[in-house]
Amino acid sequence: LAVAAGACSRGDALEIPAGSEVTVQKKDGVTVAGRLVDVKSEHVIVEGRDGVKMTVPRQDIAELRATPPVETDGDRGPSAPADAESPAAVEAAAADPLPRYREVTIPAGTVLPLTLRTSVGSDTSHVEDAVRATLRRGVTVDGVEALPAGTAVTGHVTNADRSARVKGRATVAFRFTRVDVPGEGTANIRTGTVARTAPGTKKKDAAKIGGGAVGGAIVGGILGGGDGAAKGAAVGGAAGTGVVLATRGKEVRLAAGTPISVKLTAPLTVRVAVK
Repeated sequence: LAVAAGACSRGDALEIPAGSEVTVQKKDGVTVAGRLVDVKSEHVIVEGRDGVKMTVPRQDIAELRATPPVETDGDRGPSAPADAESPAAVEAAAADPLPRYREVTIPAGTVLPLTLRTSVGSDTSHVEDAVRATLRRGVTVDGVEALPAGTAVTGHVTNADRSARVKGRATVAFRFTRVDVPGEGTANIRTGTVARTAPGTKKKDAAKIGGGAVGGAIVGGILGGGDGAAKGAAVGGAAGTGVVLATRGKEVRLAAGTPISVKLTAPLTVRVAVK
């Protein structure tokens, strides 16, 4: 298998067999290190030390080099390559203007702890209204902070139904589609839907109707005896029913500052500066 150095150019072919440890330097500054799995005409596949296979298009490669094995020096343990501390190596590293990055993948199913920065409500929001939030704490993958606390995410309302009279609870739902990666701009994300439904009011409605009937019976009893009580109950119950029919149920409102949690439904890969 032949892999060319320097963006896989037509010349200077470097013979690196599959299974070798390699380092891929991409044109955007990202460094991918691991085992060379396969080489195709349009891309190479590298398996990282975490077992995740990454496909790197040839046109994105600035340099591809074999990683020299760590040499040992008797019982004194591993020793660094001979030129690791050479003046030329130090000077070359200092002259390199490109920051070093690594790619970190946040797996699907990761919970994002968020704080709402915009309010949403069943009676105030509309479908496609923007929803904004920020991370309450950072998201870490294998000891590396992929997204710091305060990272902004944006999305939109997917459903908003205000409460109806008698039947139909209020609902509001939204999800997130973009994340502001610090120093890298925005990236697309896919999350689950955050949905809230108002509590039911059947017990309160029944109490209003029943209370009206009792009150009517008392008044009817005073004015007309037994028949008056029966008529009063019917009139009072009807009045209570009228109140229920004219009154909407509770609405759902989430104010800015409300803590929520949402899961990623697809993995998210971000660039993190190598420290």
